[in-house]
Amino acid sequence: MGNDHGKREIPDSVGARIRYLRKQLNLSLKDLERMTGVSPSYINRLEKNHRKAPSVPIIYKLAPALGVSPQELMEMSEEEQREKDVIELVLTHHYTICNGIPATQPMKDGLAELLQTVMSSDLDGANKVRDSIVIIEKVRELLRLIRE
Repeated sequence: MGNDHGKREIPDSVGARIRYLRKQLNLSLKDLERMTGVSPSYINRLEKNHRKAPSVPIIYKLAPALGVSPQELMEMSEEEQREKDVIELVLTHHYTICNGIPATQPMKDGLAELLQTVMSSDLDGANKVRDSIVIIEKVRELLRLIRE
């Protein structure tokens, strides 16, 4: 019959959700491999939405390692019921950046990094100049991604 991977579509946000949860737990791709037996390259392809069809056994391996149920990992209905922080929203939802430009995953990653940098900055303290420069660099990188 052939390969049915194209028919086993998953929501675009699943890859971003895997990445978000992995980062929240401070896990590298290699750490997640040690916990699940799933190769880092496969996880990376899932996170970047280059792989749309993880099998049920893969979901059942990844979900507990990421601290969620398989249903939470795959279904928006349960996921939408819990409170989310702004970084997770930025990474997992569909939206436009400006002038109707759809946010790509690299744009979402850049915006999330910018937000995290701003939230962790000390703009009133001794490092305000350094932190301001780092923020400006993150803004420049995000603008570059948007203009591409």
